[in-house]
Amino acid sequence: MIQPYVHVIAALAVCSRVADVWTTYLVTPTLKLEANSLVRRFGWPYALLTVLIGLVAYVSPPVGIIVLTASFIVAASNASKIPLARALGEEGMAALSRRVVAQMPPWPGLLFLVLPGLFIGVLGGSLLYFYPSGTQWGCYFAYGMLTYAFAVCIWYPLRYFAVRAEVRRSEVE
Repeated sequence: MIQPYVHVIAALAVCSRVADVWTTYLVTPTLKLEANSLVRRFGWPYALLTVLIGLVAYVSPPVGIIVLTASFIVAASNASKIPLARALGEEGMAALSRRVVAQMPPWPGLLFLVLPGLFIGVLGGSLLYFYPSGTQWGCYFAYGMLTYAFAVCIWYPLRYFAVRAEVRRSEVE
């Protein structure tokens, strides 16, 4: 028998995935600014399919907690970019991003880009310190934060260096 809390976790996990996809759409309707290269490559059908990941809670409630935590943090990050995206438009934001990347030395720029992930990672690590056992729910929220931190530290640098390469190519032409 499924425990009632599993339905809550699944609902929140699906909502978190919807929030991630929706806020991504509001910032970058053509996915031009998307950091995740898989989503950029496979497009909106793939992004929409990721909503189903929230149903993993029915297989593993702890993994559902990890998904909902990481996805709500991603959605929050996306949401913070919506006003700028609405004011500049997607192409304007892409141009601004290229300009910032071109003018910033590589290593401070990369550090500043991953700092939010590192901060969330420290918070997740701290939570894991206080809830180290896999039988404590706080442990799974910590893993969700660490998952987000890991994703930021992978996808953002990949996107950063891709934009730097794009800027260098355009300067050569």
